[in-house]
Amino acid sequence: MPRKKKIDELVVVKLLNLAKGQIDDPVEVNRLLREVGKFFDPLTGKAMIEGASRAQVIALLERGEKAEVLATIDRYIDNYQKRIEPEPTQEPAAGQRLPSCSS
Repeated sequence: MPRKKKIDELVVVKLLNLAKGQIDDPVEVNRLLREVGKFFDPLTGKAMIEGASRAQVIALLERGEKAEVLATIDRYIDNYQKRIEPEPTQEPAAGQRLPSCSS
């Protein structure tokens, strides 16, 4: 049985974290975000980061709005994490029985 990957071991998250680390280099951030854009969201079938979104991030970065860029990249990571690690199911209500595997 393969082990479950931790969120920070995943390629998309590594690339996004690298982009955060290169925040002073808009060209490198753009390159890294372009790489992330090559990955597809399994739920929507669209790129993880589309070209227009990447362009907005780079425009913010070129205007010196680093805090906003970091927050945006963090949102990308959070959204990606929600896609691959769904929230645990809710507990059954009091008095409600769980289905049994045995007959």
